[in-house]
Amino acid sequence: MSGDSTAINNIPSKTLLLIALMQGCALLFLHQGIELDYWPHQQPQWLLPLYSIAITIPTMLLLSLSVGSQSTVFRWTVAFATLVFAMGYYIGNQLLPYRDTVKSPTLFVYNITLLLATFKALMYIQHFASKEPLSYSRLFRLSWRNFLTLSLSQIFIVGFGLLLLLWAGLFALLKISHFSQLFRQPEFLYPVLALANGLGIIIFRKQAHIIDTITRLQQALMKFLLANLILISIIFLAILLFTGLSPLWRVGGSGLILLIQALLLFFLNAVYQDDPDSIPYPTWLHRFIYLGIALLPIYSVISFYGLCIRVEQYGWSVSRFWAFLLWGVFALFSTAYLWGIIKLKDRWIHQLSWVNARMGLIILALTLLVNSPILDFRKITISSQLARLNSGEINIDELDYAYFNKSLAKPGQDALNELDKRYYKSNPKTAELIENLRKKNKTIKLTEEEFILTINPINQEIPRNLGSAIYSRLTDQSTRFSSSSNYHLLALNLNHDSQDEYLLLHEGNKWARLTLYYWEEDQWKNKTINPLKGLKGKPRINQSKAMATAIKKNELTIQPHQWNDIEINGSIYQVR
Repeated sequence: MSGDSTAINNIPSKTLLLIALMQGCALLFLHQGIELDYWPHQQPQWLLPLYSIAITIPTMLLLSLSVGSQSTVFRWTVAFATLVFAMGYYIGNQLLPYRDTVKSPTLFVYNITLLLATFKALMYIQHFASKEPLSYSRLFRLSWRNFLTLSLSQIFIVGFGLLLLLWAGLFALLKISHFSQLFRQPEFLYPVLALANGLGIIIFRKQAHIIDTITRLQQALMKFLLANLILISIIFLAILLFTGLSPLWRVGGSGLILLIQALLLFFLNAVYQDDPDSIPYPTWLHRFIYLGIALLPIYSVISFYGLCIRVEQYGWSVSRFWAFLLWGVFALFSTAYLWGIIKLKDRWIHQLSWVNARMGLIILALTLLVNSPILDFRKITISSQLARLNSGEINIDELDYAYFNKSLAKPGQDALNELDKRYYKSNPKTAELIENLRKKNKTIKLTEEEFILTINPINQEIPRNLGSAIYSRLTDQSTRFSSSSNYHLLALNLNHDSQDEYLLLHEGNKWARLTLYYWEEDQWKNKTINPLKGLKGKPRINQSKAMATAIKKNELTIQPHQWNDIEINGSIYQVR
């Protein structure tokens, strides 16, 4: 341990801080590309791998560079970076044609698997760099050190960021606007916060003995939780003997079973972590624990049965593939642990250590393969659903086109195009449905002049410069001008002066937003308008539609305040 904690002392802090600064500059470049619309913006096949490299690789170097092992760390890190880039490039291509991908399920899954792959790769790289034989106890210690070091450094960043906000507030009070604005600019925040992250990692890596103490504390807490979880799992299985599986399927049984397995495996490996010859429980309780672990394969059998029923009923989907993947990983763990209990009995922890050291590599490989063409669940799902259609198991009206469009990325779009060509003449309803989905996906790049022409003035022409103000506000909010959106402008006089105010209705398929624009201090300003009361019993969608219809017909009234406002010491008080 002492070697690990002092190793970083022999690495110049300037080297680590330079890596952190380069990370901040790389993230700033990518951020500005999105904000200012230059390469690689709107090219996810480049943006995603570059972001992946910029986030993961410098962090791995900050956490793993140590004396005598730099060459090994660099060699393995470069190899992992190559895999990450290829993985990001492939997933980025699946997000084409470009649209707003932030909420894409494909991107969410990619981020989670990339995080897990990086975490696993990091501890194996650190272990290989030490030139020691593969050891689960060391892998476990490294994993918790990495996790806690990175977590504490993020807390350090949050604290540092709050100090910057305080500093900016003080400058604002002193009317020194230059610094108060500087502290909010990306050009300042990215490099400075990246340096804070690097400094936090340097500080906490030097405190490895404290990190190990925290790990032992969490082990003591989880010892109690594991024993209770084992008791609950045994009682749960006993109850199933009397109730059968039917009540289980009514509450998403397979997912619940997988969750129980995941919790048991996590707490088990958090308690039995260091020395396989050291048992953290009294003998009787240790045997009770491994009795509960020996029953884990029963959970695997139950979840396998439930998942098979769902696939037989509805075919394959991405979520069911993930469920089967998790089932396979948990079943491997459970079966290997059971074999160790049968073979070694009280000494079965030796088998646990051997299994975990190798299963970690399998999990690492799986997190990389699911983001490659080798194990692309989206493509397999498409093949499954189209096979059910071609075999007559389902008809064309039973296909979930919205799922194809929203959750299956490029393979889903390709399948919709194929279906459109196939049924364009024979089933116009299907072709129309697919065309409507395409319209929802479509985003439009409008110039200011083109956008102003799309605004429909209800009762008055658009005043000079108001169209420009509306366009500037929407583009500042990174609003995508969708073909399904409509803009209507209604002139009102809300404050009984000689100047009209303007109500902008931004209407989508299932929503509507209101913004008030008013002239003040020789410029157009705006305020968002929200309802104080809704219509009870009516869904939000119906309320939005009714509101939009009324505004377009100019069917509204201006309600003055019954009670005037009260000003006290510069504060405005309203009677509600």
